[in-house]
Order: sequence, then structure tokens, then C-alpha cells
Amino acid sequence: MPSPRILFGFLGRFALLYGLLIIPWPGFNAAYARFFRGLGDLTFAHESGKRLVRFEPVPAELHHVLGTRIVLANRDQIDRNGNGLVKYLELDTRGVGWVPTALLVALVLASPVSLRRRCWALLWGLGAVHGFVLLSVAVYIWNNSAELHLLALGPIGNWIVAGLTETLTAQLGASFLVPVLIWALATLRWQDFGPGPAGRVAAPAPGVGKGNGS
Repeated sequence: MPSPRILFGFLGRFALLYGLLIIPWPGFNAAYARFFRGLGDLTFAHESGKRLVRFEPVPAELHHVLGTRIVLANRDQIDRNGNGLVKYLELDTRGVGWVPTALLVALVLASPVSLRRRCWALLWGLGAVHGFVLLSVAVYIWNNSAELHLLALGPIGNWIVAGLTETLTAQLGASFLVPVLIWALATLRWQDFGPGPAGRVAAPAPGVGKGNGS
């Protein structure tokens, strides 16, 4: 097991890094929301198919703390003038996207492992945590697609998707748990929990412990 000095050093570095990353620096939330919307459009906003998805900022006149609005519609229900039923889904981009990302970055950078391992863990971890974020958004969209006749899951399927939506987007528990699991898988190794140098038994020097033949 890591020594208390190493453990407390890790916790101190993590607290400092996470605090710096999570502070609402001026302009940062808006910049991250733009990145989030760009990633959402790249992933979900396709020009073909029935589902029409667009990511846009929440109108300023709404004075809403949530940074993104997802426009969801069924192309088959839109007439030639562009009129039709549209659903607007508001999303907290900071809570859904930046909180788990910042948590993962702070955990990886604070880890008492080599720089090379931290760099690889950061690379794979960021990919995995953004996959989790996109999955959360996808479930949110699926949960609101049935009303527009974009998805038919049945009662059990609707119940599962609604539960996943509540877990992944409405509550922040998964936004903390999943990054910790990703960090552990991407950063830690079994040997990190083995005996430290003080716990290793030195090999006997040549001739030590053997009889002298007298």
C-alpha cells in the first residue's frame, strides 16, 4: 500500500488541481459550452434520417443558468415551410460535461506515477470520459424522442431510458463516480498496491548463510 506521505501528497495535489479547474473563471463556462455544442453537433446533428438535432445556446432573454439547448424534431413532421413540432431540451453543460472532465484531469495529474503513465492515462481517460458524456446526451435525446415518433421502445424500454436519463443528466452522482472508475482503470497498476521498498526482502549476498565447511 502507498505510504501515508504519498497518499496525503496525492490528496493535496488533487484538491488544489480540482479546485483550480472547477472555479468558474470569467468566460470559461461560455467557452466550454461552445465546445460542448460543437461536439454535440459533430456527433448527433446529421443531415439525413428522420431525427433532426441541433445544439444551440440558451437564448439570453431566458436568463437561464443552463448553457445549452438541444433542438429536437422529426423531419417527417416538418412541412415545406419549416413548420412542425419541435422539442427544446435544456442541458447543464458544466454539470454534465465539465465536472467529470475536470475531476478526471485532476485525478490523473495528481497521481504519484511517472510522467509517461500520466500522459497516457490522460489521453485514454479524456477519450473515455467524453464517451461517457456523449452517452449521457444520447440517452437524454432518446428519452425525448418517443413523443416525436422517432423511437419506439415499449413500456419497459421507456422506463429504462427514463431511469438512465435521471441518473446520467438530472443527478450528478454518475458524473463523479464514472470519472473515478476511468481514472483507476487508466492510471493505476496492480504493482502500485504492492509492498514498497521497505517491505521488500533483499536477496542474500553470495556465500551468506552457507556453512564454511569447518
